[in-house]
Amino acid sequence: MPIVDRLPFPRKHKLKQSVVLVVILAALFGLWVRSCTRTKLQEKIIIHSVNIEEFGSNYVIISYEIENKDSKDRNVMLLAEISDQDEEEIASKLFEVSVKAKSKTRRSKTLDEVTRAIKDGERPYRATLRLYQR
Repeated sequence: MPIVDRLPFPRKHKLKQSVVLVVILAALFGLWVRSCTRTKLQEKIIIHSVNIEEFGSNYVIISYEIENKDSKDRNVMLLAEISDQDEEEIASKLFEVSVKAKSKTRRSKTLDEVTRAIKDGERPYRATLRLYQR
């Protein structure tokens, strides 16, 4: 039986240092662009006047004003968090809101899934609402 020597397939080639450097620089540039767009969005979407309107043992209703200073309609994700005096979380909710261009609106949101029930005589102490970005 004849012996056949086969070539190593596929051949392994080492990447050049310049290619590795270009890939690392492209990744860093992508991260920089992403952080710039996040800060621009935070400057264009402003949330203020967050208040606790009503609450019960298993729900909290908050009201807030949201303003879009951009020239485009935006769909943004908001994270609402309600905490007590000891900074323990009572409720939180992630939801999406569409905001028209160059507008300022007053809205309300019901948080009906609480982390823990509000005890008798206890009140929610702080409501925070912020932009949620991946």
